[in-house]
Amino acid sequence: METLIIKETLKSKLNTGVEPAVDFLYNNYSSMLYGYVLQFIPDKKEAEKVLVLVFGALASRLQEACNSTLSVYCWMQVEARKVILEYKKKQSGPSNGHPPANGQPKNAYYLSLLQEASEEQRLVFSEIFLQGREKEELANQLQKNVQDISRLLKESLLIMQKNLQ
Repeated sequence: METLIIKETLKSKLNTGVEPAVDFLYNNYSSMLYGYVLQFIPDKKEAEKVLVLVFGALASRLQEACNSTLSVYCWMQVEARKVILEYKKKQSGPSNGHPPANGQPKNAYYLSLLQEASEEQRLVFSEIFLQGREKEELANQLQKNVQDISRLLKESLLIMQKNLQ
């Protein structure tokens, strides 16, 4: 069973080196993150490949997790989404009409997957996923409850998932 990792614990592990910190996160969160990846990539072998890519991408950015306003696992989910979307984008080939800029996918690509979403769904996705804001903060700004924000985010991710298949 996974244990909640607090930022101080991650910082402590990071002080011993990047590799032990990644191993620590992998041992504690890999099964939850694998389940998350499977929501977007249902093929188990492909999902395993993506999970490896996710942890590879996390290695160079662990200090960001320590400085983020998000919990460690939420930060890992945000990073996993980026890897998943980039992976799906590469799987669809270069003819998708959305070339990366300087090796980084453009926000326009992500938003293009949400063309059929409502304006509210696009806004919530953009603010949380692309801007890294917290659900609570956005809920306060939009004068909605956190459950509504969570629902809108989930709906937008389902629309994206459908458009990536």
